[in-house]
Amino acid sequence: MIDAGRQHTLPYPPATARPWRVALIAALAFLAGGGAPAAAYKIGLSLPMSGNAALLGRQFQDGARLALEALAPGGAVELVVVDDGCDADIAELAAADLRNADVRLVTGLLCDAAAFAAAEAFQNRSVPVIIAGARSERLMKDRARHDWQVWRIAPADADAARAAAQGLSRRWTGRPWALVDDGTVYGRTLADEFRAIMEAAGLPPQFADTYRPAQSSQVPMLRRLQRAGVTAAFVAGAPEDFAVIAGGAVEVGLEIELAGGPSLDLLPWIEQRAMVPDGALAVIEPDPSSLPAAKDLTLTLEANGIEPEPYVYLGYAALQVALAARRDDPAETARALSATVFGTVLGHVDFDETGINRINPYRLYVWQGDSFRPIEGDGE
Repeated sequence: MIDAGRQHTLPYPPATARPWRVALIAALAFLAGGGAPAAAYKIGLSLPMSGNAALLGRQFQDGARLALEALAPGGAVELVVVDDGCDADIAELAAADLRNADVRLVTGLLCDAAAFAAAEAFQNRSVPVIIAGARSERLMKDRARHDWQVWRIAPADADAARAAAQGLSRRWTGRPWALVDDGTVYGRTLADEFRAIMEAAGLPPQFADTYRPAQSSQVPMLRRLQRAGVTAAFVAGAPEDFAVIAGGAVEVGLEIELAGGPSLDLLPWIEQRAMVPDGALAVIEPDPSSLPAAKDLTLTLEANGIEPEPYVYLGYAALQVALAARRDDPAETARALSATVFGTVLGHVDFDETGINRINPYRLYVWQGDSFRPIEGDGE
């Protein structure tokens, strides 16, 4: 929900709708500088431009540059891009480069290592750091401990469990349900977080189990679910395993409603998807190209031959927040970040007093055909 007492911003109008304003700003900058244009406001982008995550870094950069062209043309704002490699040592060097470039605000930071490096590097300079992608819980705890000037757009890892519990508690009240995971760090963490929230709501699982991942069959585990008499199960694991479990349930005649977490956003792209019957549930983030707020950007991407990848939208959204919050005084920028509800192509961004985005993007989806579709009524 949006707090009516907070300041709200909407996405900027297209540059073509305000040419007089751009011309006026340029003229004032020329006069104020005694005939020379004012120095550009520098926004640092710390991104993995090399290494395994380089593709995501390039996609983010594409989105950020599109936002800059649309929302702040004319050279008043400059992007300074550094390669953090999603590596702690490289990220420290990247943060030093941004310090030397005298940036006024930093964003990007798709990986935890880069986010920690930037938070520490700019702690004593009071330069606001807007984390777009890193999701470490410790990062935001350290923010309070070290008084870091950090705000995070990305959801926390635990947000998926919270959204899953919110949606599934309504569906599974009064039903015996099971909790199964693959024993990995991802699976066990998601399962534990989901269990804790469901138990707090008075809905503990009637059965819990762990399966071996990457098996061609999960029939033994499904037989155990059958004997336990459960009619629903939350599966915390990889999409390939989820598909095998879903297909196996049909094979053994087990009528069960299966649900899973964020890893299932990859289900439409794997071969095993054909094994999954209609009705399976997943708590995932929406496809950005399907969001009403992103319609214009999606059309722009199509017109420019740019693939509508999620990190392109994330880069655009991060720049929308950065441009709307920027002030000459970093302290004023920090206040704007804490007191404003920002409109972006990904929806609203609303930071709480701890710097965390209040808006949980995860939603409950249902599998139909070969893709997930939103469930009506499962929104903000």
